[in-house]
Amino acid sequence: MALKVVYLLGAGASANALPLIKGSPTNKKMGLPGELNRFAEQYKSSSFSGSHPDIANNLASIADKCIEFGTPDLYAKFLLETNDLDRYALLKKFMANYFHHEQTLAPTSSGQGRFDYRALTFLTTIAQNQKIPPNVSVLSWNYDMQIEIAANKLRPVDSQVFKKIKGFTCWPNYQESYDFDERHQYDAKDIFLLHLNGIAGFNYSKRTFSEKSDAVFNFDDAGDTMLSFAWEDESNDHKRVFLKERLEYARRIAEGTQVLVVIGYSFPFFNRKVDDIVIDTMRNTLTKIYYQDPNLDGSRLFDQFNLDPKAVTIDTISWVDNYYIPYEL
Repeated sequence: MALKVVYLLGAGASANALPLIKGSPTNKKMGLPGELNRFAEQYKSSSFSGSHPDIANNLASIADKCIEFGTPDLYAKFLLETNDLDRYALLKKFMANYFHHEQTLAPTSSGQGRFDYRALTFLTTIAQNQKIPPNVSVLSWNYDMQIEIAANKLRPVDSQVFKKIKGFTCWPNYQESYDFDERHQYDAKDIFLLHLNGIAGFNYSKRTFSEKSDAVFNFDDAGDTMLSFAWEDESNDHKRVFLKERLEYARRIAEGTQVLVVIGYSFPFFNRKVDDIVIDTMRNTLTKIYYQDPNLDGSRLFDQFNLDPKAVTIDTISWVDNYYIPYEL
């Protein structure tokens, strides 16, 4: 019987296309804070800003604060704690629109939209007979759609029908799933890719749960973005279905995991509650962790999650040319 393998992705898994969450210690204008600053300037020069100078000024101010605080996440938490809910919502929409733009409209040498080809290499490598193997799942902390874009590129083509790769199901943007039945539904227990913090490019809908958003520069869009933060729960956010189900689905994916592959993820403070739930759920079955990062050592996870070194071994992978594929697959 095949071992159950779960991938846990952080921003480093998309770093060939999209920025890391923070700048360097010597230059806070790098990383996502600096990119938001650039995007604010881009909005200011767009046709939307002419009739919305207040939004342009607010975006510029938010971008400056993200640089000052070091990460958008820390500034968002500050806004929540100070009850500045309007700016908190605008920052989330700012980030969502940025990621949506970079993946769909940003000019690149090969066309439009930034893409990390390691995601495609990963799916191509693990695919078997034009299907995602059922013993592999992905938990992602990323707002981006790099894995979904890769799945779209991997769709088999024949002379008459443009088919989709089987077994590719994702959440909360379930419309991007490629394994619908005739009712356009699938069993939640079969989710291949789960975005723990939601996803950019989609709005929350009480009727349909999630729906695509094309409002890259339209900050007047009334939709509530599906982008979320780890600290959001039913007490401080109205997306109750998403917030409740993300933990339920995360537990379902983590349960019975024997091999965990961590790629470009540093287990930051704000995510600790969800990370604790994920690791604790797989604790009784987990035997191996592969930690892929060019700078960090995975052995620190022993202390962070109180793992038993007699039961679990951890290998650190320092090369990052592609997602690590364990021999257990």
